Amino acid sequence: MTDEPRKLGIVAGRGPLPVALAESAIAAGREVFIVAIDDDVNPEIERFPHARVRIGAHGEFLRLLKKNGCRDIVLIGGINRPDLSKIGLDFAGIRLLPRLVRWLAQGDDGLLRGIAGYLEKDHGLRVIGAHEVAENLLVPEAVLTTASPEERHALDIDTAIRAALDVGARDIGQGAVACRGVVLAREDDSGTDAMLARVAAMDPAMRGRPGAREGVLVKLTKPGQERRVDMPTIGVKTVENAAAAGLAGIAVEAGGTLMVDGEEVASCANAHGLFVVGLSAGRIAEARR
Repeated sequence: MTDEPRKLGIVAGRGPLPVALAESAIAAGREVFIVAIDDDVNPEIERFPHARVRIGAHGEFLRLLKKNGCRDIVLIGGINRPDLSKIGLDFAGIRLLPRLVRWLAQGDDGLLRGIAGYLEKDHGLRVIGAHEVAENLLVPEAVLTTASPEERHALDIDTAIRAALDVGARDIGQGAVACRGVVLAREDDSGTDAMLARVAAMDPAMRGRPGAREGVLVKLTKPGQERRVDMPTIGVKTVENAAAAGLAGIAVEAGGTLMVDGEEVASCANAHGLFVVGLSAGRIAEARR
């Protein structure tokens, strides 16, 4: 006799992933409870048992998870790096403040590791990765579109891989854009969409354009990254922004990148003539040499 799946707490930031995760968890037989901690959280969370809590109300956040029987939790969705002087910490948050300051000084990955460890060691919660609940959200090692990367795209993929690994090693971002073997942009804490907007604003002579697409977006996990809480993500919006930037395609780490609405991503990319491909670990390692 197998144990019943434990109720899943979904700590939700911005974007479509929290809802996609909730749907996958329910389909797998889990109950879910969503705690929204960002003002811009997807309104579709209202289809599920949920509550909203301001990011500084740490005691209320813990109370909600425990009251609703959530021992397994997933931290997912975009959350702005908190300004501790403005978020209005409650008493529980104030007690945690010295550790928050220390974690913030260690960068985004250090902050996320610290929070995950604290929730587990101090409160008996188990932090798990979205991919552990919903493997269907992982990008496979495959070409997902009608268009495939051509030989002429290999240099851009390799160049962007190296640039993405560089910013990842410095805990700055997870992606980069290269065109004709030149790095056009590296992701920073403003995110992928902002990076693609910067590329779209560049002189068309430096990049591709509709009808003559060039350049590739690459997204990878950071070296040594805490994969339970901050995996790279792509969706339809990523494809639309890559298309607006004149790019020829998107290449991401297979098994290390989350994708919402895979069929819609492929359909959108096909409509724009872009390729989307999941890169193997071997292909990424080869580019690093």
